[in-house]
Amino acid sequence: MPQSLLHWLPDGASMPAAPEESRPFLGALLNAAGCGVALLDRELRPLWVNAALATLSGQEPRAHVGRPLAELWPQVAPALSPLLARALSGEDVAEAAVSGALAPSSGERHLRVGMSPALHGGVLQGVVLWVRDETERVREEQRVREREAHMRSLADVACDGHFVHDGGTILDANRAAAHLLGLSSPSQMVGRNLAEWVAPEFRQTVLTAMSRGVETPYEVVCVRHDGQRLPLEVLARDVTWEGRRARLAAIWDISSRKAAEERASRTEHFRDQLLGVIGTDLRTPLQSIQLSTGALQRLGGLEESQRRLVGHMAQAARRMERMIHELLDFTRERLAGGLVVRPEPGVMDLVLERVVEERRLAHPGRTIELESEGDLRGRWDTPRLAQLADNLLGSVLQHGPEDAPVLVRLAGAVGGVTLSVQNDGLVVPAEEHAALFEPFRRGRATSPDGLGLGLYIARQIALAHGGRLTVESRAGGGVRFIVWLPREASGS
Repeated sequence: MPQSLLHWLPDGASMPAAPEESRPFLGALLNAAGCGVALLDRELRPLWVNAALATLSGQEPRAHVGRPLAELWPQVAPALSPLLARALSGEDVAEAAVSGALAPSSGERHLRVGMSPALHGGVLQGVVLWVRDETERVREEQRVREREAHMRSLADVACDGHFVHDGGTILDANRAAAHLLGLSSPSQMVGRNLAEWVAPEFRQTVLTAMSRGVETPYEVVCVRHDGQRLPLEVLARDVTWEGRRARLAAIWDISSRKAAEERASRTEHFRDQLLGVIGTDLRTPLQSIQLSTGALQRLGGLEESQRRLVGHMAQAARRMERMIHELLDFTRERLAGGLVVRPEPGVMDLVLERVVEERRLAHPGRTIELESEGDLRGRWDTPRLAQLADNLLGSVLQHGPEDAPVLVRLAGAVGGVTLSVQNDGLVVPAEEHAALFEPFRRGRATSPDGLGLGLYIARQIALAHGGRLTVESRAGGGVRFIVWLPREASGS
């Protein structure tokens, strides 16, 4: 049997093998901080404990002597008993994990215990027990595991899947990544090369990204286990994995985004075709109709019924032309986020005089008055302003009573110019004011003119110049549209 290093027992007997001068060193060793030591007799009662173990127990060293372990440490004694029985049989027991409380007030501790038989002359004298408190280490390991689980959870919710690889060989993967590739378990990915799931035309892209350590997102197409192609976005970073360098790759399924991009591309193509048809293919025959009706009106010699018929045709052609312009403006405004204006020097009253005169010719039975005052010069897109004024006049003429006069007024001030269009016979409830400027809103007239875009486009023209368009209901009845424009358009 091996000879124990213990040379001293409480009865004072000494072992000849241990020289007298070694006692101080052995005493210092037994009382070394950080490791609790106890000398137990053959009945497993402490004969001596060091200061470290006394501190763990929360009792004075002498309070341990002669007491059964079940009385001293009732929570850990059941776990220690089988280990001590092995030591009593002559076996060295090392590094056994035991949990429990040595002191009632200390709470549960995580202990690492070891024990050896104490022999003298081949005769068992007792057991040497040493205890190391590893509570903080165990708790730190638990915190690390919890943080790791937390980070894995964050990774799971932040991306559609992730895996770790070394030079393309997959070391670890989560279940979501496996499911994206059509596999039932991450274990089916581990040990295999990720190139197996990369579409051939994208393998060079992946190799280049790996060799250069690219840390920006890039797109690839993978081939699932069932052969289906799936577009993915990949973002990879260098990490340390189990002591070695590796790459952590996060992947996102972008099939929905790609489908949306394809739909948007098809929509844009269709829109371009539609604008081409509206802007060119429809305008050409419309211009032919306008030229023909104009020629007939100038030709003369037509009967009254024929003149009325040609006049109706000319008016319908003008309405169609206005609809085309409105639809093109609406589409361009939505695409560009606003109408584009090209400011140039102009005088507002000259613009309005032409618009009012055209409307008087188109509505010979209506009264349209124009008043102006102040400085009406500025830098504006005058064709657009003519369109704005024409849309406002057209709206109040169309929806107002035929016997109600329309007043158009221009007023120049220091900051800009105000244009107002007023019809005292038109009634619009205040709760409907905001809805007047919505696109494709038709009026309540029995014969609506246009697509319901006139007021919407008028407001967009005012906004494009840095101005505003509002509407107010007058106390005595009637409606007034008010446009304010700065002298220098914002697009200048």
